[in-house]
Amino acid sequence: MIRLYRYIFMECAVSSVLVLFVLTFLIMLPRVLNLVDLWVNKGVAIGVLGSMILWLIPNFVVSVAPMALLMGILLALGRLSQDSETVILKASGVSLYQILFPIATLVSLFTLLAIVLNMTWVPDSFNRFANLRNALLSSTTLALKPQTFNQTIAGLTIYIHERSENGNILYGLLIHDERKTDEIVTLTARSGQLLIRGSEDSILLLQDGSRHEKLPAGRYRQLRFASYNLDLGISLGLKEEQRKTGPKEMNLADLLDSITFDSSEASMKASAELHRRLAFPVAGFILGLFSVSLGLQQSHRTGRVYGFVVAVLALLLHYMLLSFGEAAVFRGLLPTAAGYWLPNLVMALITLYFTIHTARDGSFQMIVWLSQFISALPQKFLHTQTAPEEV
Repeated sequence: MIRLYRYIFMECAVSSVLVLFVLTFLIMLPRVLNLVDLWVNKGVAIGVLGSMILWLIPNFVVSVAPMALLMGILLALGRLSQDSETVILKASGVSLYQILFPIATLVSLFTLLAIVLNMTWVPDSFNRFANLRNALLSSTTLALKPQTFNQTIAGLTIYIHERSENGNILYGLLIHDERKTDEIVTLTARSGQLLIRGSEDSILLLQDGSRHEKLPAGRYRQLRFASYNLDLGISLGLKEEQRKTGPKEMNLADLLDSITFDSSEASMKASAELHRRLAFPVAGFILGLFSVSLGLQQSHRTGRVYGFVVAVLALLLHYMLLSFGEAAVFRGLLPTAAGYWLPNLVMALITLYFTIHTARDGSFQMIVWLSQFISALPQKFLHTQTAPEEV
């Protein structure tokens, strides 16, 4: 029996880890491409971007772990069912609960790992990413590329002809400021210099230029200046201890202190974050157990799309419930604990029903029909496309 447990455990573990790797890569790809754009077009060092990608990984891994578990177990059990290995196991007297034991062990390990990451590595990575992003904002603003329309700051387009050797003085500036829709301004200047005021807000000191603004009723205003301070609306050189951290960046001790000593609103947000870090990994645990009873029902008659259909339906249902519960908490409609744990309770009851029903050799005909219908769609489409035309 130990050999059987090891076999089932390894089959599900390998497929779950592979799905976790693929899903993490696919979800991170758009964010990575955005960061690569900073390297290509903004001149940001590749080492900085590598650090930012590194600190993004923990959050994405924890987020996709429930889906990876669900799909990985379904794929593994689907392969066993397609090869008739589950039929042999049942004929040998192996019950659903015996098959469930090694999978429950795997799901428990995933859940414990997700909780530990949520309490330690994930908030630390959030904090490091925020600090690095703040430093990156400073570096990208200071590293405006000559003869390029730089759009590092949202709503602000800056063109410079050249910059001094030390990079402090900018020459030949053209700036289009549309951050205020009712006050769109275009500025030109012979030179400019980036400065930090006492409040550590950044300004661009322009010298010998003009300010152009379109007024209502088709009027136009032009102002020539010897010097002009343009507020960039960002903070540069902000020290880590001066930046206020949010609940997502707090470790467990900070969350407990915030719940105990902070104001009611801050305490509620910290409490919600603590429940979220626990409830979402537990949701993965429930989905992992939920996949066992459905995965064992896969056979030749259900088609290979069965696992995908079940995964999508289960994930949509569970995360819709979790999202509704979270929204109800922040709107004050439900207590924090109820908003995060009632969805898990509902899915746990559904999982229990499916497990008992499957242990009694019951089937879920509606899901079988749905999977067969989706499996038949490509064949029907191809048949329609290849049908001969009537003469």
